[in-house]
Amino acid sequence: MKKYYFLLLLAVSYFTTAQTFSLDSSFGESGYKKINSTTLSDAIMLPDGQFITAYSSSSSINIKKINQNGTVDAAFGTKIINVDSYSSIDESESVKKMVLHNGKIIIIGKANANPTYSLYNLFILRMNLDGTLDTSFGTNGFTKISLGQNGTADDIVVDDNGNSYVLGYNMGSFMLKFNANGIIDNSFGNSGSLALGSFNPKKLYRQNDGKFLLVGSKKNTSTNINESYVERRLTNGNYDSGFGNNGVIIVPSNMHTSVTNFEYDYSNNTILLLHSASDGYDSVFLSKIQISDGAFVTGFSNGGRTPNYSFTDAPRLFISQIKVLPNSKILVIGNVSNFWTANINTQLFVMRFNANGAIDYSTSNNGYQIFNTTPPSTSVRADYIQRMFVLDEGSFILSYSGGSATYGYSSYLTKFTGAFLGVNDTAVDRSQSPLILYPNPVGNTFTIQNKNKGNYSFEYRILDVLGRIVQTGSSKFNTETNIQELQKGKYIILTEAKGEKQSLKFIKN
Repeated sequence: MKKYYFLLLLAVSYFTTAQTFSLDSSFGESGYKKINSTTLSDAIMLPDGQFITAYSSSSSINIKKINQNGTVDAAFGTKIINVDSYSSIDESESVKKMVLHNGKIIIIGKANANPTYSLYNLFILRMNLDGTLDTSFGTNGFTKISLGQNGTADDIVVDDNGNSYVLGYNMGSFMLKFNANGIIDNSFGNSGSLALGSFNPKKLYRQNDGKFLLVGSKKNTSTNINESYVERRLTNGNYDSGFGNNGVIIVPSNMHTSVTNFEYDYSNNTILLLHSASDGYDSVFLSKIQISDGAFVTGFSNGGRTPNYSFTDAPRLFISQIKVLPNSKILVIGNVSNFWTANINTQLFVMRFNANGAIDYSTSNNGYQIFNTTPPSTSVRADYIQRMFVLDEGSFILSYSGGSATYGYSSYLTKFTGAFLGVNDTAVDRSQSPLILYPNPVGNTFTIQNKNKGNYSFEYRILDVLGRIVQTGSSKFNTETNIQELQKGKYIILTEAKGEKQSLKFIKN
């Protein structure tokens, strides 16, 4: 009897705490917008707040535009891109990642290389914002490279000159470099491909100084355990010997762990790493290292690493998304199954941490919340969470996909309100704020007037629509601040002067 009473308390706690974090019913259909019926897709947010989505359908990639309110842009329609001459591309991974760069969209994925579907090609394509192929890139808009039977593309970054670096796998991990015209750069690595050995990378990032950070896991051959692994490489692909131990950081563990994602904070010279761990019960932990040399930040949690956080009511847990919010809270999102019974569908799992790495219990007694991934009638699982977009008003949108035994596969955009995020904790009612930013929209410079502090100096951070810090620095009130390096779009500037924090929104034209 006590066991059932405990389960009842869990159920009551789950449904009551979930109310602090809810769907935005004004978006799409009651908070959800179904994009397509496929196993995997991707989405990017444009500077105007609209979304471009890409997914596979038969032998083509379909491109759609979604408005800010979750409706389909009928004027844009559906654009069709063919990259495979055979009857069907590999739908499971045909669209693996999209990036927006200088007004162009670059997509990577894989397609069939022969009629028997036993070999695959990695493709990289570039298209215009209207959904048409950029025929100046590769051959009529795309380039294909042989990957062999088990090849796959995982991640991509683009440098300031338009060169693309693609993370892939085929019997070992590698990084490919394509020049701005979409042609493989044979001067990089071995004929354009840099072998990464037995390292199993999950994410690739290009720092402001051009160095590359790769995170994932690597097997410890002595213990046969996969351990969280980070490496940094120079622009030519060589290890950065000044980072960690000759370019490598290993987080020792007595269980299987992996770095699944990370966040840069250039203003504090740190990198926040998100780890998953498993020893029967799955868990999550955070660590923080210095950008300069990879040393652990001793002021974060216990010597730079939090404990492993696990939950007996969520034994199958995988966290994949992390975002440091403007108020320094840390948001992580993933999926969970087997919450109360082994038969529950994979659902969204959300946690928030304080800046020091401790769990934030202010929004939930459990420290986390669980949500249906789609309207209950569809029973779609949150198997793959591709993107998290934090919007400037404090809400956020997830792009994810998953399967259902009854309804098949689907991909969705889902919008949540910002009450749980606390993004606006540092925001100020404009009518009460002493700050005025002008002109707005902004050209290459703006000025912030402070009614209370004259020409005092202030430190600032500028965040884009994804919540990424894109510029930091110091300036003075009533003096022009230069932002000519920023692309057009919406931004938030966070200022701090004499211990007083303020935030303002602006648009760069």
